[in-house]
Amino acid sequence: MEIQPGLERIQHATIVDQIAETLRRMILRHELQGGQRVTQAELANKLGVSTMPVREALLRLVNEGMVIANTNRAFTVVTTTESSIRDLYWAHSVIAGELTARAWDHRNDELLTAMKKYHASYIAAEREGRQDQLFDINWRFHALLNQAADSPALLRLLKNTLNYFPTFAYEVEGWLALAKRWQADLIRQFSKGDRESARNAAVSNINRAADLFVAFFWSKEIASRR
Repeated sequence: MEIQPGLERIQHATIVDQIAETLRRMILRHELQGGQRVTQAELANKLGVSTMPVREALLRLVNEGMVIANTNRAFTVVTTTESSIRDLYWAHSVIAGELTARAWDHRNDELLTAMKKYHASYIAAEREGRQDQLFDINWRFHALLNQAADSPALLRLLKNTLNYFPTFAYEVEGWLALAKRWQADLIRQFSKGDRESARNAAVSNINRAADLFVAFFWSKEIASRR
């Protein structure tokens, strides 16, 4: 089973994609503080780009709730707290758990074979030090299950929570190992488990992801070193 056309992950990020990702990092790392007022020109100068893609990137972050648009081409950074991040991960776990349960309803040999194929590719890439490929392989593994769930509405809701799942995953200690265990847990549940155990595997691993993410971005010890 392959991911259907139109569901593939975009491989080549546009300049707006790159700027939006950079700004998210700056907000999550507290390089842009909650309540701070920033302008397109200021950020464009800081990033070495023109103002137009910066504006488009900022407007994306407005839709994501990370900044507020003001007058005079200025924006205010929304205060991002540990509690708000955990709320987003909770919402993600509920939706992902339901998608996983629905995918379990549609499980078959073809789906299980494809899951095992991506998992084997992940292990091989990790063993060979191809870290740049790990995020993409993991994305494809989960995209396969989301496709099998056959719920476009839930998938759209899920995507709205994904901005706080770092694409720079290998910077977060324990993230890559968690992704591997998560895949293995789901394969086990789709092979021998039941619908609720599959759902719970998704939810529990997302809760672990939240712990790793919060520890990396909100640990007082880490923050004091930055």
